[in-house]
Amino acid sequence: MEEEIKKEDPEINPSDLNRTSPKSELDECKEKCQEYLNNWKRSAADFINYKKDEMERMALLGNYAREDMIFKILPILDSIELAQKQMPEEIKGNTWSEGFLQIKNQITEFLKKEGIEEIESVGKKFDPETMEIVEEV
Repeated sequence: MEEEIKKEDPEINPSDLNRTSPKSELDECKEKCQEYLNNWKRSAADFINYKKDEMERMALLGNYAREDMIFKILPILDSIELAQKQMPEEIKGNTWSEGFLQIKNQITEFLKKEGIEEIESVGKKFDPETMEIVEEV
């Protein structure tokens, strides 16, 4: 019978004696909560900065792609202008040549909308800011 009584009596666990008070547990939880909140805010700010950086990178990439496309179109426009200069007089007024020149005008207008315009340089002093040497005359 004595054994039964011992089993029913709750044993005092030494770790229970060192147990912290509910107030200190609450303070500990509040500290963890504040730490988690600060980490979340930091992560949210990092994500916002990432999105901003990514948008800037995409804009820069778009500018490079646009620039690359324009550099590929310019030789085509040069070829069209060369063909226009060498066009025989007898076909200058027909509809085919007018259509050909309309294509040149469309390309020129497209480039103007993109901020690219022809700079008149014939007879002017060379300006390295706005001109590029292509050939020596």
